[in-house]
Amino acid sequence: MKTSLDKRRRINHLQIIKGVLFAYLLTLLFFLILGGVLFFTKLSESVIPSSVVVISAISIILSGIRATKDLENLGWLHGGLIGFLYMGILLLIQIFAVPSAAYGLETIVDLVVGFAVGVASGILGVNL
Repeated sequence: MKTSLDKRRRINHLQIIKGVLFAYLLTLLFFLILGGVLFFTKLSESVIPSSVVVISAISIILSGIRATKDLENLGWLHGGLIGFLYMGILLLIQIFAVPSAAYGLETIVDLVVGFAVGVASGILGVNL
């Protein structure tokens, strides 16, 4: 009795991969815009850390919505996985780029927040 119900309840791995890649493309675009703003204005470089958090969240939200808009269900899981993988890959890059950086509770918080933002965007994307 495996019908279309089983098909609808599966994780679409391709949508998740596309979502993560789209999130990184958005992040790159937003970082280029931020760099231009910092270069052409007298905006202080002290805005960079908070801008990185905002850019990451916006990228996860937009890619989560885009990846889940065609799904009928499990949008929360797809979006959550997109956010978790996005943050996980960023943390892996950070480990190789800055091996002396300290990892602890902040790392776990980043992964959980990435997952939570992705869950919210996945729910929103399925219901649009």
